[in-house]
Amino acid sequence: MTKFRFLRGRGIRKKLWQLIRNPRGKTRPVFVIGCGRSGTSMLIFQLAKSWDIDLYNENHPKAFQNWRLRQLSDIERLIKQSSAKITLFKPILNTPQTPEFLARFPDSKIIFCFRNYSDVINSSIKRFGLMNRLGHVNSWKEDDFSEFSMYPPPENTKQAILNNWSDKLSPEEGAALYWLFYNRLYFDLNLDKVQRVLLVQYETLVSQPEDEIKRICRFIDLKYDPKMGDGIFTSSVRREPVPSLDPGIKVICDHLWDNLCDQLDGNRILKNA
Repeated sequence: MTKFRFLRGRGIRKKLWQLIRNPRGKTRPVFVIGCGRSGTSMLIFQLAKSWDIDLYNENHPKAFQNWRLRQLSDIERLIKQSSAKITLFKPILNTPQTPEFLARFPDSKIIFCFRNYSDVINSSIKRFGLMNRLGHVNSWKEDDFSEFSMYPPPENTKQAILNNWSDKLSPEEGAALYWLFYNRLYFDLNLDKVQRVLLVQYETLVSQPEDEIKRICRFIDLKYDPKMGDGIFTSSVRREPVPSLDPGIKVICDHLWDNLCDQLDGNRILKNA
C-alpha cells in the first residue's frame, strides 16, 4: 500500500512537472521500431528517465494488444491526452506500418534501431527459444504473411524471405531471415529518404552512450540528461559465438548489415562489431 501511494504521488508530481515544462500541452509522438532484440527496450527505458516523456511500451494495455499497436485512433487519443513533450511508443511488430505513422502524425519522429544479425540471432533464441523465429518465418511462407494483413509489407521484402526459405531451415537460419525481414524495411519502405527517421546502431549506442543519446535527444527535441546513459555496457556485443548459417543467407545478411552501416556518419560505423 505504501509503495502504491508512492507511485501515485510520483505520478502526480510528474504530471505537474510536465504542465510546468510544457504549458501549451503540445506533445510529439515518437515511435521506436526495428527488429526485436536490437536494444529497443533498453533505449526507451533510458530515454524515459526523463519526466518530459510519457512511455507506452509494447505491453502497455492502453496502447497495445497482444504486443501490437492498437488502432491509430486510440493512439491519437493517448497523444492528445499527454502533457509531456514526448509521447514514446515501441511498436516494433508494427514496423511495416511506419509510413502510416508518418502520414497520420505529421509532427512524429521515428527511431529505427538495428543490431548485428549474429547477436540478434543468439539473443532471440536465448529469449524466445529455438522455434519462435523459425515458426514466424515458416508461417509467413505458408499463409502469405497474413500476420501483417492490416499493413502488408512491400513485395521486395516478402520476396527476399521467400527466395531464401527452405523446409530445412535451422532455428538460427529462421532467426536470420526474421532479422532480414525487419531490417530490410528500412530501405524497402524508403525510410532512408525520410528526414523524420533516425537510424540508430546498437553497437554504437552501447559503446558511445553519451554521444548517441545526445544525438537522439537532439533529433526528438528532448533535453539530454546524463542519467540516460547510466547502466549501458558493451558486454552484450559478440558475447556468444557467431551462429552457423547457410552461406547464401549469410551473404544477404552481411550485405544488408553493410548497407545499414553505410547510412551512418563515418565515425559511427562499426561494420566489424
